[in-house]
Amino acid sequence: MWLVNLHIMAVFCWAVFLISLVQSIKCNQNSKFLAILSIIFMLSVLFIGTKLMLLFPEVAKSGMWIHLKLSIDILTMFVNIYLVYIVLKNKTISQKLSSILYWAVVLMFLMMYGLTLFKPF
Repeated sequence: MWLVNLHIMAVFCWAVFLISLVQSIKCNQNSKFLAILSIIFMLSVLFIGTKLMLLFPEVAKSGMWIHLKLSIDILTMFVNIYLVYIVLKNKTISQKLSSILYWAVVLMFLMMYGLTLFKPF
């Protein structure tokens, strides 16, 4: 059970640092520190989540909610990698794209938590 709690805390930290990273890019404050922290927490979420799936394989058969959640997780990881690329290459993005990415990241994390807590289908 402690591994589940650690996973939930890691996802929360990943969300905080990824949303902060999007905001720093939006304000043209390319923060390499936030980029590195978001990658570290993304990898820890991936590691702990994989460990949980191996410990509890019945979750993979528990319904479509887990497949949708994992799809959102993978999409969020791609967005995270894209944002880190932008920061490390000192590139800029438009205000409109940064706003879209901000709200997309917020919605993706809300959907992740919602699917995990309520398991709607």
